[in-house]
Amino acid sequence: MARLPIPLGNWGVIQTKRMTPHSWRARAYYRDMDGVLRLVEARGTSSADARRNIQIKLKERQTPRYGLVTATDRINKLIEVFLVEMEASDKADRTKDKYSYCVKKYIKPALGSVRISEVTSGVVDHFIRTLVTDVGSSTARSCGAVLSWMFKVALRHDAVQVNPVVGVSIPKNSTAKPKALDMTQYGDLRRKLIAWERAPALGRPRMQDLHEIADFLVGTGLRPGELLALHWEDIDLDSEPPTVSINATVIRTSSGGVRIQDHPKSRHGVRRLTLPAYLVLELRERIKHQESTSSPNPLNLVFPSSTGTLCDANNVGKVWRKAANSISYDWVTFRTLRKSNATVIARTMGAEAAAYQLGHSKIAMTQEHYIEEYKDALDTRAVLDGFGSPLAIEAKKPLQAGQSEASDSDAMG
Repeated sequence: MARLPIPLGNWGVIQTKRMTPHSWRARAYYRDMDGVLRLVEARGTSSADARRNIQIKLKERQTPRYGLVTATDRINKLIEVFLVEMEASDKADRTKDKYSYCVKKYIKPALGSVRISEVTSGVVDHFIRTLVTDVGSSTARSCGAVLSWMFKVALRHDAVQVNPVVGVSIPKNSTAKPKALDMTQYGDLRRKLIAWERAPALGRPRMQDLHEIADFLVGTGLRPGELLALHWEDIDLDSEPPTVSINATVIRTSSGGVRIQDHPKSRHGVRRLTLPAYLVLELRERIKHQESTSSPNPLNLVFPSSTGTLCDANNVGKVWRKAANSISYDWVTFRTLRKSNATVIARTMGAEAAAYQLGHSKIAMTQEHYIEEYKDALDTRAVLDGFGSPLAIEAKKPLQAGQSEASDSDAMG
């Protein structure tokens, strides 16, 4: 019976031999991934030293192949290959920018000089835990996702045998229960917001349409980027019912600028929503105002900047936080307005309608993160009284004479 060959990527018996009084040689045949046996040699000051050296050499041995990265390459080279693949992928532009930032800001400085074969689950775990302590769990999770993708690339090039990120526990973001504004609270916030806009201020005048942005967000449940990417041609005020089509969003690029991405955050974000009557009136007034002032608006945006360019959602958010703090609504953010929209819809039309309104693919996510829990007891008497109907019938029956006397005698006894 023919002897079985050495398995691919393994070596045979290690033989040592004394070469000089202070030098030993160790040899072994290694079967590369192309099936060819090759002799590997290492030396040491003793037989055990030579054996250890050849074992290290055999473990790090790289088979001649067409992979772009090998186990002995540094993470910096893997990053180069990863970035090329990521740019060619169908990931959203905003995701690509975020992942590129994670690589540049965190992964490259911490792991760039480490060899691919040296990155173990323990190394990844230490890196992630350090990020959680220094910058928070959200960034740590993003960096973990990037590292996992990077080592999937390394796996395809045979630079690693297993993905070291698999099995590493990446902390989840701690999220509070959704908190929404009711209509009375929003009315109070809106009045105070308008007063804040009109109050005299030092330096640059305050943003005058912040309350209109809030009205649109609470009335539609849009993300701020989706709102700022709206063109007038996306809105049909004359249809019945009036509608707005969501098909783009404003994103911040890694270079610090902003641009319109030709699709929302996800494919489920492409949707057409109806406009409540108060928004229709506000938008008609907004059209008249833009026409009367002849303000620059070459992109025909619904909410352009003061110079007619794209508004940066981050900058508008900073103005909102300043205003919200000033009017004692510091807990209200743009996302709170989105949650308020979802909560009202869910309580009247169901969670599925709220998920569509927000552009979510999973109803569970809408329920967990956007719909505020009921705080007051629901009036369920209309549906629960049926359980007591036999008792109610018995209570309405007239008592028989015998039953009355028996009851009286029982009471006297």
